Amino acid sequence: MMDVIRNFGIDYIFFDLIFLAIFLFLLIKYRKTIPLMVFFVGSLIINLLIDWGIWLHTGIREVALPFNFTGSIFLFFLWFSISYGVEYAYVFIMFEKKSNKLAWTLFVFLGWLLVAFLSQFFSINDAPIMTLRHMTNLKFLMVAIVILGYGLLFLLKYKPKKIAYLFFVGFIIHFMMEFTLLVSGIRPSSIFILIENSLIEFNMGIPFFYIFYDKYLRKKFS
Repeated sequence: MMDVIRNFGIDYIFFDLIFLAIFLFLLIKYRKTIPLMVFFVGSLIINLLIDWGIWLHTGIREVALPFNFTGSIFLFFLWFSISYGVEYAYVFIMFEKKSNKLAWTLFVFLGWLLVAFLSQFFSINDAPIMTLRHMTNLKFLMVAIVILGYGLLFLLKYKPKKIAYLFFVGFIIHFMMEFTLLVSGIRPSSIFILIENSLIEFNMGIPFFYIFYDKYLRKKFS
């Protein structure tokens, strides 16, 4: 069974909350209405529902915390889900025709690197947290969803260049996150697993997100 593991200290959460606050400030400042909206929808509905509501209660997700008080597990997963919400906002920024894609990419990538390495360098609170996700039994299903999604884009007659771009966006956002965890020692993994997960995980949703953006959100909020 392939396990996706993350080991980090409580201070990682402190630095990540600072990064999240800056990220949200920039979304508001530059009036990124749709990315801001999907940040919260992706965080609080998709991520929290799946990670805390389903995976935790079915044994797919495990977590070991250095603290134990009423609601501690839920609060942890609330932060965990919001942290992943950056990915949703980022891809919808990449969907826009008029956005500084390079600047946003560098901001997210360098921000994640800073969070990872600052939490290692400054020992504010190194009490260990471990998260574990069992993925082997889901791998074939995940690949099938990716094939289905991108097949749907072809059926809807999107141009191959657009489809290739969307696949790259799905790859690069997950690669940036996993790479920062790998090089900082938070995620014990390998380059092969890093690339495999980057090709699959967020690309499960990209085609469906883009269709919803292209057919509905862009017209409603333009």
